[in-house]
Amino acid sequence: MTTSDQVLLSVTMLRPEEKLLLGALRDEGLTARPLLMEDLAEIVAGRSGPPALALIRNLSHRDAISVSRRLEHAGVPTLNRAASIETCNDKGLQSLLFAQHGIPHPDTRHAFSIDQVRRTVTDMGMPAVVKPVSGSWGRGVSKMTHLDCVEAWAAGRESADVTGKQFPVVVQAYVDKPGHDLRVVVVGRTPVVAIQRVSDDWRTNTHLGAEVRRVEVTAEMEKLCSQVVDALGPGFYGVDLVEDRSTDELLVLEVNANPEFARSSAQHGVNVAGHLAAYVAETLTASAV
Repeated sequence: MTTSDQVLLSVTMLRPEEKLLLGALRDEGLTARPLLMEDLAEIVAGRSGPPALALIRNLSHRDAISVSRRLEHAGVPTLNRAASIETCNDKGLQSLLFAQHGIPHPDTRHAFSIDQVRRTVTDMGMPAVVKPVSGSWGRGVSKMTHLDCVEAWAAGRESADVTGKQFPVVVQAYVDKPGHDLRVVVVGRTPVVAIQRVSDDWRTNTHLGAEVRRVEVTAEMEKLCSQVVDALGPGFYGVDLVEDRSTDELLVLEVNANPEFARSSAQHGVNVAGHLAAYVAETLTASAV
């Protein structure tokens, strides 16, 4: 296999997920190696021959977009695509995309100042949720249940962000979940596994201690994931769904373009890395025909 057949795994560090992916790619008969930021110069200069594809797994959202855009401009296909990564890394952009494509999603509005957050929360009604547009693991997400919460958030933001560089944020209608949300892992266009993330906390992130339970992928989940893929393009996604207990409606909360899966795979038993490696192999075979 030549350098032009290589699959690059763009990483910040080799976490359990990336180690599983390297093994799975090699099990598919592919030549796969990690790509660190310093290695990028040689690739985009074309000194080592173009790789067949790069999987983008950088921890930093900024790095993920930077690497994918440079590789794409150098003629290297990336998974996910730079445009998809950019959208998935910004909850505000996601909300606009969902609205444009008719994807069920909680009422979400942009706010570009503290006063605008105050007005938007009041207009939307409480409880409401204020989120940074970028971030994961539930960091910086605040539930506003009364005006004192809003003022406490405003005081903290004024102290930490004097110049207002951390705007915009999004203000989102609070969804009364039945004690869990759903994460559906999508490879290409196919949902390969769905899990409930169960917690007594209103934030049901596994990073915050939520329990993982595998559930069957229902027709409704499959339809929502298909709508997401139609909007973003085929890729590797963690699609977060939430059920509104007051209406029984299933909504797309957000989509992660760099989903973690090692810990949950060990519990639910689905070889996510194997599914992704098989998709990469099929994609490369199809592109070579």
